[in-house]
Amino acid sequence: MGSTTGRLGRALNACQSGPVTTPDYLPADVEEVLTDAELAEIAAAARRHDDALAYSRAWELHVEKIDDDRSLPWEDRTVWTEHDLVAAMFIRDFVEDALGLLRPELAAKVMPWVERTDDRFRSYTAEDSGERVAKVAQIDTAGRGWWWFRVPTSGPIVQDLANY
Repeated sequence: MGSTTGRLGRALNACQSGPVTTPDYLPADVEEVLTDAELAEIAAAARRHDDALAYSRAWELHVEKIDDDRSLPWEDRTVWTEHDLVAAMFIRDFVEDALGLLRPELAAKVMPWVERTDDRFRSYTAEDSGERVAKVAQIDTAGRGWWWFRVPTSGPIVQDLANY
């Protein structure tokens, strides 16, 4: 998190009292299309724990880490596991929910960021029945988003999922 300087910081400060930090992770192309009022609207939703920007960033970071780990050996203690894959899927659910709480026009301005991350996730995953992921997550995946039915095609998580 950064300081409260800049357009986003001013918008956040305008919509809530107390110290506010500006996310330094907001992609330039997303910030460019958001007005101060729209940034304030997103910040107001964030106060309700429905932060579309923070969830989008968390999704991006999880997708990046899982992708980067694919080149590492299963024995490397820094690699993420099938549980981290499931965490990423829950985060993507949160993204969807948070975007759904925004006006459609506003959500559409954040979607290019989410779609880039979705595309990266799709690039190293393949369609799957969702049964193994459901076992890991201990949930029923019926009616869940497409991301619940994709798994990496290589890397340590593939080995982990073989146990289910």
